[in-house]
Amino acid sequence: MPTVLFGISGSIAAFKALEVMRLLMADGVDIVPILSPGGAKFVTRATVEALTGKRAVTEIFPEPSQQEIEHIALAQKADLLVTCPASADIIAKYATGICDDALSLVALAFGKPHLIAPAMNHRMWEHPATVANVDLLKTRGISFIGPDRGAMACDEEGWGRLAQIEEIHGSIMAELGKNGPLAGKKIVVSAGATKEFIDDVRFISNRSSGRMGHALAAAARDMGASVILVTASDLSPTPAVNAIKVASAHEMHDVIFREAATADAVIMSAAVADFAPASQVSGKIKKQGDDVPMQIELARTPDILSELGKDKRRDLVLVGFAAEFGPEGKNEAVRKCREKSCDLICLNDVSREDIGFGTDENEIVLVYPDDSEKKIRKCSKKESARIIMKHIAGMFSASGKKDEKDKAEEEWPD
Repeated sequence: MPTVLFGISGSIAAFKALEVMRLLMADGVDIVPILSPGGAKFVTRATVEALTGKRAVTEIFPEPSQQEIEHIALAQKADLLVTCPASADIIAKYATGICDDALSLVALAFGKPHLIAPAMNHRMWEHPATVANVDLLKTRGISFIGPDRGAMACDEEGWGRLAQIEEIHGSIMAELGKNGPLAGKKIVVSAGATKEFIDDVRFISNRSSGRMGHALAAAARDMGASVILVTASDLSPTPAVNAIKVASAHEMHDVIFREAATADAVIMSAAVADFAPASQVSGKIKKQGDDVPMQIELARTPDILSELGKDKRRDLVLVGFAAEFGPEGKNEAVRKCREKSCDLICLNDVSREDIGFGTDENEIVLVYPDDSEKKIRKCSKKESARIIMKHIAGMFSASGKKDEKDKAEEEWPD
């Protein structure tokens, strides 16, 4: 379990830090809260202690005195220091080495890796002193998340607003996982339902939300991979992931093949349309009358997974998804796995309303070319994505790809 020293300084955005900590704890991160005197004015010690279950560090010389020197002990035990939100004052202390409170003292002892999420009035953020302090800290290897531009508590607008909670959380998870089992690997993930346009207004699509693909991208990120997410989904971007937005099957085909050339693994979780209008009409097609039917000629779209499998490199891990109806889906998944030269097919039963398209949960069966299978119990898409990525990581060795399916299954969670 990784340990994060989570510093909260004096900014009205301090209440948002509680949600970031909650998300981190849900991901299994151990949080040690540290409050500056200003931070303690906005969120109380009792609040952060109740949330984290840990004593909040607020004093340079805590009472009763401890045998170990606390700020040194914390620096030795933690994996990452986060300051969220970071005021102009605390950034100035970090830059100059002033340590007159618990947070600045711990930061000086810890050094890096250190992620800072600033939050302050735009005049303070743009002040030459703050600009110089931020530039200096960046040269020392400290990373900044945000700030964003937007409305502020003082009824003004500008740069200085705390970055989105999801972006901060994602950046922290990426930093914690940078030396994980997929470190140095490039993973390409596709997500969402492609849109095949009839005219400039209407399109053919399907029910896929893209949640599974986005969860897979986040899981790969958290295990140290460099992730390319090729997405046709309308979901918000996955933080700390290189997302490439596409619409149609043809667009996805072109991007996937470009990125696959240098990828270690390609995971085709997108629901790519099998058919598209043979031609797209410019503008909007007008109705010809209530009794006049409309006919659309359809043409096959590229089978991206099949094309990837035709000339697949020996060191490329190729994973497909099969959305099938009912218990007969296993046979179809095996066929796809063999014919498309996949290392693995993730089968999900989209006939059920409680899993699959548009839901937060999934129940996946991993199907292999030899007809063997492994079932992932019904769980959140986030959790199932982590299990799948853990298994994919087991297919790699220092020299490239290897088959460790049996080993992976021995370590499979219940």
